[in-house]
Amino acid sequence: MKTISSSVRRSLFLLPLVLLAVLSGCENKRDSSDLAGQWQLLEWRDASDAVVRTKEDGIYYCFQLSLLELQPTLFCKYVETPDSIFFLGAYRNMYNTDTPIPFSEIAEYGIPADGRFGIDVLNGDDLVLSGKSGVLRFRRY
Repeated sequence: MKTISSSVRRSLFLLPLVLLAVLSGCENKRDSSDLAGQWQLLEWRDASDAVVRTKEDGIYYCFQLSLLELQPTLFCKYVETPDSIFFLGAYRNMYNTDTPIPFSEIAEYGIPADGRFGIDVLNGDDLVLSGKSGVLRFRRY
C-alpha cells in the first residue's frame, strides 16, 4: 500500500482552509436588506394627492449594494436607515462617479430634489416611499 507524502498531506489539510477563506471573502457581496431587488412603481401621488405616474409609465427601481439603478445608464448611490433612504448622488455611469448629475435631472423617476425618502412600508411585497416629490407605491417585481 502506498503512503501519502507529507507535502501532499499538508496540501490536503490546507485545501479546506483556503476554500473557506475564498468563500468568506465573497460573503459581504450579498445584499440582505429587505430593500434589495427590483421594484415596479405602481403609483406616484404628489403633495396634492394627484396621480403623477402609474405602472403604465414603466418606472422600476433596482436596489443592490447601496446602488439604485433607474435604467442601464442612470444610477444613484444611497444609504438606507431603518426608516429612510438618503441618496448621495446620481450618475450616468456607475464606474465614473467624478461627475454627479443634479437630482433635478432624474425628477421624472420620483427622486426628490433633496434626495431623501421616508420608508413608510417595506416588506417582502410592498414598498411605500414618501418625500418632497410625493408618495411612491411599489410592488416587488
